[in-house]
Amino acid sequence: MKRFGHALVLAVLLLLPCRPAAAEWTADVVDTEWFPKLSVAVDKKSQAFFLLSRQSPVRVAEFLPCATGQLLGDKFKEGDLRTPEGVYFIVRRKASGLNYELYGDLAFPLNFPNPADVVRKKTGHGIWIHGRGNSIVPYVTQGCVALNTPDLHRLDGDLALGTPVIIADEVRLAADAPRLKAEAKEVVEATKAWGKAWADRSEAFFGFHDAEKFAISEGQPFAAFRSQKERLFKSLPWIQVTLSDIRALPGPDYWVTYFVQVYRSPTLVSQGVKRLYWQRGNDDRFRIIGMEYEESPTLLAANAKTGKALANEAETVTTPPDAPSEEETQAKQLMDSHQAAMEKVAQKAFHSLPLKAPPTPEDHAILDVAQTGPVKPGVSPFATDAAKVVPPPPAAPAAAQPAPAAPAVPAAPAAPIQVAQAPEKSTVPQAPVVTPAAQAPAPAAKAPEPAAPAAQSVAPEQAAAIRAAVESWRAAWERGRIEDYLAHYADNAVQGSLKGKEAIRRQKAGLWQGHPPSRVTMEVLSAASEGDGFTVVCAMDYQGKSGGRESAGFKTLSLVPAGGKLVIAKERWSKQRPAIGLALAPAPAAPAVAAAPKAEPARPAPAVETPAPAVAPAPAPQTAAPVAAQAPANPAKADKPDKAGKEAAATAMIEAWRAAWERGRVGEYASFYADNAVQGDSKGREAIRSRKADIWKDKAPRKVAFSDLKITPRRDGYVVTFIQDYESRDGGSDRGKKTLYLAPSGNGFAIVEEKWSKM
Repeated sequence: MKRFGHALVLAVLLLLPCRPAAAEWTADVVDTEWFPKLSVAVDKKSQAFFLLSRQSPVRVAEFLPCATGQLLGDKFKEGDLRTPEGVYFIVRRKASGLNYELYGDLAFPLNFPNPADVVRKKTGHGIWIHGRGNSIVPYVTQGCVALNTPDLHRLDGDLALGTPVIIADEVRLAADAPRLKAEAKEVVEATKAWGKAWADRSEAFFGFHDAEKFAISEGQPFAAFRSQKERLFKSLPWIQVTLSDIRALPGPDYWVTYFVQVYRSPTLVSQGVKRLYWQRGNDDRFRIIGMEYEESPTLLAANAKTGKALANEAETVTTPPDAPSEEETQAKQLMDSHQAAMEKVAQKAFHSLPLKAPPTPEDHAILDVAQTGPVKPGVSPFATDAAKVVPPPPAAPAAAQPAPAAPAVPAAPAAPIQVAQAPEKSTVPQAPVVTPAAQAPAPAAKAPEPAAPAAQSVAPEQAAAIRAAVESWRAAWERGRIEDYLAHYADNAVQGSLKGKEAIRRQKAGLWQGHPPSRVTMEVLSAASEGDGFTVVCAMDYQGKSGGRESAGFKTLSLVPAGGKLVIAKERWSKQRPAIGLALAPAPAAPAVAAAPKAEPARPAPAVETPAPAVAPAPAPQTAAPVAAQAPANPAKADKPDKAGKEAAATAMIEAWRAAWERGRVGEYASFYADNAVQGDSKGREAIRSRKADIWKDKAPRKVAFSDLKITPRRDGYVVTFIQDYESRDGGSDRGKKTLYLAPSGNGFAIVEEKWSKM
């Protein structure tokens, strides 16, 4: 793993051409408890791009060459060919409508100009981190930060919305910076005091702002801002403002603190990310010179649906419009008028959320994390990791007699699949089911809706794989082990409004810090084949520690194959059970033992759903029958794939690992290794990842080919041997024999040891 030294890349400096500079800023990276877990630093002088990771201390996770503006120095006016210096944030991801020659096929717009820039009267717009249609050369852009397109794609999963980006003439690690550490603590404490004064409706709230500079950045007199807040303080009986996950970064002459903010009053619930820009005044006190607020996407959608606008209470959403890059000069006049129109709209973009229709609980689980003290009257309580189910109104008794239930099928002792559920609307007509507790028919549904296409059945070995994947994910969730939990998600997974592993990581890390999971139960109800994967419906019950409320609902998971196992590509939560897929058969019981040491009383077996008679005269398709009706002749084999199936899974995992290696995707490549894996003299997944990232920086792989592949069982895993042919992009190549030791991991395999010998 590369680390900062006295200078990040001194050797590169000697090779780069000189450029005239003005108002240059040297950014000192200070390792404090408030430094972001993941951030970007751009060193303009050395044309270097760093992905920083803080696991105490700050370290360089990725180092890449980049290109910035044609002139050094800070950007002050539009068209000056300089890249701005300061602290910025990724506000968008663009992957379409791009000029490939200028930007490649991927770009990340930044929030330039930020409020501190506005106070300094900087002009310009459209500063992006983007790719390039050809190899980059130093000092080539008109203000953006350009990377080679393959490099940017490798970082795609790391550059999440809201990621901070430090851009400076020079970036260095401040090993001992007592002044900056003291200032970091000072602005964090000021941020907390500001939030408390707001919640207290105190006169002291206004003293946290620099009236003159705040008016410039907000575009309105400070008296108007003050008048608006004072009216609220008088009219509302209470206000609750809670802040969580506060981060702090120093800029050229300012500090930025940003955090998750939850605002509650008797008439409004608002959640989002707020950024406060602080500057020290003549009285040596830090005051707010500007702020930005980005409301939760789900709340924005709900607000747009209600059509209401509480302009005196809700936050103004300050996410900048998706302006074009400065290099698109041919569209400048059009965009200037468009941006002016957007700014007028933004001034009126105040939204509200009626408490009687709360947002999706999973999207706002962080609300309870940020909440302090008891819930106040009039506020809808939100759950932590899921929401409490509101029981549906009792169904009216049906006049028609129900069809007879199917014979009961014995359930497995361990984690049986309970398929008897309360009736609910479904696009597929179903026969009533009988619960084991009361042998009474369930109320019949109302008039059936038009039949949907028949779901595709799931084979018994596929059902076993689904159960194993869900159980492994559930266990990791219940233990609160975030790395194990995230290992069950695809890199671009969607969980509610969260997109990508890093977004899920940040939300869960903040959530579990104060309210870790205590109990998670998960019951697979139904599944349907979907492409190469499956759509699975599970019944879940959740309870957090520290007195968290118990909650229940249904999870719908899209499972896709990756690395020899099933991972979650999409996850959503609902109060009502979705009518998706066919009921899975109960997990097959073990063969009966002739002489059991102790007999247990018989238990009533759960009923199994059976398909209703088809509406049309034609017989129902065979695929519409539940899996329960297609139980294998030998149920003992349904618990796990046979030897051939496991060997095929190991082979698929090896091919996926090879492909990730050949593409040079270091994160995906490292995900195939166990936490304590050994590769030569590298021990542990992180050490393997670090070493490969360092090597591939200059010698990225071009071709990885395997031949003479042999897989031999070993204990509960495999030993894999093959001939490896490798070529790197710098023209290097080698050929040798590789041996991999695989062990079970989750629902697949992981590499625990790797050996190589040259031929």
